[in-house]
Amino acid sequence: MTKLRTFAFTTAFIATAATGAASSVDYAALRDDSRMHNELLGASIAYLIDENCPTLKLRKFRLLNKAFSLRKHAITLGYSSKEVMAYVESKTEQNRFRAIAEPILAKRGAKPGDEDSYCAVGRAEIKQGSFAGSLLYES
Repeated sequence: MTKLRTFAFTTAFIATAATGAASSVDYAALRDDSRMHNELLGASIAYLIDENCPTLKLRKFRLLNKAFSLRKHAITLGYSSKEVMAYVESKTEQNRFRAIAEPILAKRGAKPGDEDSYCAVGRAEIKQGSFAGSLLYES
């Protein structure tokens, strides 16, 4: 997703490495790692809620902290900071996470074009204390 490349994750990964394409890198370990998957999916859900609900906002500093921690985790899987950045910026991966996140949000009641439905889902995420909910606050 476009916003996934912005502020938090991009800032976190750029802070430690120059960006660049790593076209020959096998990202299977990142895709298969449950922590990487769950946190990037949670961030994707939070971003979609932020994009569609005017009263819920991202906790950008919390997201930045989570991004630094997730980058460290990815490095333990054998990837360089540059490779992790390329993975996060990959249109393929962004589209993959959007394709996973949108049906999850729909199942929870979010309807395209209906801000109130996204807000309701976001508030439920906050109340449940989910990863996505931990990245949101009501303004």
